[in-house]
Amino acid sequence: MFRFRTAASAVALGLMALATHSPSLAQDKTLSIVWMGWPDEHVKPMMDAFMAAHPDITVNYERVPFNQIFQTLDVRLNARTPDPDVYSVDSPLTASYAVRGHLLDLTEIIDVDKLTPAARAAAQYDGKLYSAPIASSSALLFYNKALLDAAGVPHPSTDPAERMTWEAVVEGAKSIRDEKAGVWGLVIEQSERPYQLLPMAQSLGATGISEDGLTATGYVDSPEFVEAATFYRNLFNEWRVSPTGVFDHNLSQELFGTGKTGFFIGGPWMLSILANYPDLDWGVAPFPYFEKGKPVTPTGSWHVGINPRTDAMDAAKTFVNWYLSDAAQQEWFKLRSYPPVTSSMWELEAEAFDSDGWQIMRHELDETAVARPATPGWREYEDILRVAFRDIQTGEDPQTALTRAATQIDRELVKYR
Repeated sequence: MFRFRTAASAVALGLMALATHSPSLAQDKTLSIVWMGWPDEHVKPMMDAFMAAHPDITVNYERVPFNQIFQTLDVRLNARTPDPDVYSVDSPLTASYAVRGHLLDLTEIIDVDKLTPAARAAAQYDGKLYSAPIASSSALLFYNKALLDAAGVPHPSTDPAERMTWEAVVEGAKSIRDEKAGVWGLVIEQSERPYQLLPMAQSLGATGISEDGLTATGYVDSPEFVEAATFYRNLFNEWRVSPTGVFDHNLSQELFGTGKTGFFIGGPWMLSILANYPDLDWGVAPFPYFEKGKPVTPTGSWHVGINPRTDAMDAAKTFVNWYLSDAAQQEWFKLRSYPPVTSSMWELEAEAFDSDGWQIMRHELDETAVARPATPGWREYEDILRVAFRDIQTGEDPQTALTRAATQIDRELVKYR
């Protein structure tokens, strides 16, 4: 865990503009914040800018690495103390924190109308907004132009109305796959995480969990889910167009970047990551769907939550609202280029979004994005499904694996009933 204390005197010149004519609170306040462990050069400028805008509020923040933040927050929040006042919320955990009394209802505190529909959906549970989105996400189909050309595979269209089907992707991947050269036809960036795999099942009509978020049986093991999982298994076994065991997203990104795969399913972060591979001639297209199904794309990212037990409630509310302001969102986008969560940002940064990848994502976020299932047991749900996907990837019968997973998830969800 990393701990840093910021000071308003260190505010970067470019962020000083955010400190104009902001109202002060009645007395000095200190905010304790647990934050996602992005590099400090992506975090400190925002914290400094907030303190410059609100000089009577001091921010003490901790950056906690991704693989530690969930356990760290569980320990701190389960102590049911005022600390931390504010914290980073991975959007699918919104329901879990809300059910356990760890999130303040923000429905009347922030202007929900300013949020994009996809961002709003990812922040809601039981009809209320419990977390404030500061970032969104989507997924795209990237492709290696040279490998497609060599295999005689047409480049996919950038038009969402003409997006490739999964069936067409597989046919192209078969032509591209070259075992001797170590070239794969298709690599899925997060090959065992529900985030990029659930849209396959959802394309066929699966919902993933009951409406109340408490039952997996009949949903995770539904015919539609099993059909999608069978297709997934065939990628690695019957058709052998995808590599088994590539669970590290850094490795999957490298496979595409170094020219070792024709098609690649990846997130918006790839648009900047691929700058590290100047020799790669790549293109981007909309996320695939099944021929008999409908287009569905993933969404959701990092949000901000307020501990309802905070002793600095006014300061916490001020922080959340400031982070969603146009000025703060513009600076945040410059530091980390996530898809915007506010509708106004698409216009304010129109020049930055004038590319195929961003235009596709804007369409998807408006038309096809589906948030991960809202369940208080998301961590258990995800962990169990990850094991099931790994088993299916290595050849286990999908019906068997998913029936077992559904039973295990239901057993874990009992404690939330």
